Amino acid sequence: MPSNSTFPAIIHIRDFVEHVEPDPTRPGKGLSMQLRISLNIPWKDIQSDDVEQDDIPTLVRFFNEGNQSDLYKPNTFVYSSGSFLTTSSDDEELFHIVLHAHSLDRLHNLVIRAMRRYRIVFHALSRGCPPIVTFLGVVIERGGQLNGGPTLLHYRLQTTVYNSSTRTHHTFPVTAYFKDGQRWANFPPLSINTHVFLTGRVFGLTKEHRQLAVVTDDIHFLPAPNHQLPATPSSTGKRKRVDRWSQRAGPQTPSKSAARSQTESLPITHQSQDSPQIIAPGDDDEESTQITWPDTPEEIKASSRATTPVPERRSQRPRKTSYADILAQSKYDS
Repeated sequence: MPSNSTFPAIIHIRDFVEHVEPDPTRPGKGLSMQLRISLNIPWKDIQSDDVEQDDIPTLVRFFNEGNQSDLYKPNTFVYSSGSFLTTSSDDEELFHIVLHAHSLDRLHNLVIRAMRRYRIVFHALSRGCPPIVTFLGVVIERGGQLNGGPTLLHYRLQTTVYNSSTRTHHTFPVTAYFKDGQRWANFPPLSINTHVFLTGRVFGLTKEHRQLAVVTDDIHFLPAPNHQLPATPSSTGKRKRVDRWSQRAGPQTPSKSAARSQTESLPITHQSQDSPQIIAPGDDDEESTQITWPDTPEEIKASSRATTPVPERRSQRPRKTSYADILAQSKYDS
């Protein structure tokens, strides 16, 4: 599991409060509280010889908005959900679930007293609400066998979460068990380092290494993350930018006169009238070789007419009659 993963592991619990105290990880902050709970495991119809189904010490840490700490007294029935992690001592004697509550609510004592009068109803409520977890993990070990012994098929997973109390990442193991039966008979075996997204119910602690034991309800495969860094360029100098516009075609199509002038600059060779001419590209030409055909006599005459300048004509404006012309005309008439 990558050490920079911040995907939270989520747990939902319902149980009675044993003790209320300030959060020891946030000294001096009176609104940061902690509840101590012995998490009951009511769901005992799944058995595995490597799992103990005893109460699990749990710490619920929350921010007491409105300073209503008197609402959470011992023997108060609470239900909470949030991100969790597990901790254990070096000798593995002390094990805790640490829940950073996203939501926390309580059941009124009057309702609890009424429910205790009907023990069947209260027993059914507690039995139907085992702790539920959802987390992302990586397979690190496999054990047991499906439908073949006292030890259920299980995989030891490693998950990494963000610990808001210490503001660091925390890695801990969880063992996922698969219930005997036909549901998982065709399930493919998980290989080491497989990334999975799992949802299940807590049903105890493993006897060895003291890890959370979860019976799997749903599982999804995830692709392995790719954390390779891009290659560092060998040169640290300024990179030369490629001029892509100079490699594109011009905005206008070359005219025949330009092609003709290029043809005239080449040595004259005797070719038949219908044979095409191949014009080799120059040093400055980046395009491919061009093929042209000789002009017909009609095209040569038309182009010569277009290129010959037309002489300018003087305007034929009517001449103005002078005074001398009028006198001469009058003498002639007389």
